[in-house]
Amino acid sequence: MHEDNAELARSILACADSADIAVDGFPTVGADDDLGFRDQDGTPRFSCRTWSMMAHAGREGSRALLTLTSGLGPDDGPDREVSLTLTGRLADGGLESCHCCGEQRQDVALDLDFVVLTRGDEQARVPLRAFRATALRLNRGYLQRTLEHANDCHREDLSQVVSRMTGISTDRLLDASLADLTTHGAELAWIDVDGGHQTSLWFSRPARSVEELGLLLRHELHAGIC
Repeated sequence: MHEDNAELARSILACADSADIAVDGFPTVGADDDLGFRDQDGTPRFSCRTWSMMAHAGREGSRALLTLTSGLGPDDGPDREVSLTLTGRLADGGLESCHCCGEQRQDVALDLDFVVLTRGDEQARVPLRAFRATALRLNRGYLQRTLEHANDCHREDLSQVVSRMTGISTDRLLDASLADLTTHGAELAWIDVDGGHQTSLWFSRPARSVEELGLLLRHELHAGIC
């Protein structure tokens, strides 16, 4: 098992490949619910329709077991063999509005009392105090999801960065992406009519928080990248 189990567990929470939840008294939760899952500072949270079974379970404070498979690293990487199990009691987090359509959604949090990592036949319990450490907000999973977001949603912005840095006109660029992202900087890759290229962009200082990472990325790359 990974030497720093708390960091690995938080990274999987931030970068899960799949999520499965079982709720006491609500056997159909997930079957008919549109569940939006996210990590908020070490607390699993769900966004669901106000009339859904998950919303009812949250209002009743039902116990739940959440199992996450790891989305860390490449598909064939060793971290993909790890799963994370979290248990606790659901809690009503109030109403929220969807940013896309304005629909009212119910926020449901899972107040944790047990966290376990599993790799094959080996299991390790993660102390909640270590798991909830503020310093773990900026974990490997968060960095990976940030990189994936940049590549999925900001391809044109990255092309503008390459054009500004190299002087290559955008009509000669075929693609641009982030090849890597750490707290120290990013690897910017692009393909133009002459082939593939890559360069390192170092931050002026290491990012020490999620907020600082966002500021440094926008400063080094593009104001539109978040």
